[in-house]
Amino acid sequence: MSEVFFRVFLDANVLAKPVTRTLLMACGPFSGFLAVWSKTAETEANRHLRPRMISVTEVRQLYGGILSPTGKINDRFTATSETDRQILADAAASNARFLITEDVDDFAEPDLQAVGTSAVNPDLFLSKYLNREAYARIVNLFAERQVSPPHTPAEIHAAIARQHPRLFSTHGDLFEIEPLPPSANPSAVQFRGPIPL
Repeated sequence: MSEVFFRVFLDANVLAKPVTRTLLMACGPFSGFLAVWSKTAETEANRHLRPRMISVTEVRQLYGGILSPTGKINDRFTATSETDRQILADAAASNARFLITEDVDDFAEPDLQAVGTSAVNPDLFLSKYLNREAYARIVNLFAERQVSPPHTPAEIHAAIARQHPRLFSTHGDLFEIEPLPPSANPSAVQFRGPIPL
């Protein structure tokens, strides 16, 4: 395990996606970062989970997720989408270098500059920071735990491309398999903020 160099803050829309959340939580310590989130993000994510999915709160309690403090400066962020101001305040309170979100365009450049945090799409972030050893380990773990129906590590790798085509491409030669097509078009804004990837 490598030393943890920096924190990343997970927005609710990232927490609500089990594969993305697991990639960030489980692989972070092996790739030089630590994933955290706030009570605000956790509550919002829990509201958007599909029926019968394990809650983000239970995931945090079972696997040692870190609940970061609630930020007190949300009223400063007048350029950011009103519904996301508390998330940005919480990311700043956690001392996160990056705010991992599917809605980068909801966070205004001046507000990100003010707190020294960059907003980045999860696939883009993972493709830059998730190292090969950590990725191979989690793909194998997913395959071991997938029982109905069972899948090989190569099939898991191909399936990850549906949500994370860039991540698949970065580690594409790990298994000899073609990626499954992406499940959605990527958002136009993938990165914004003062800290480069």
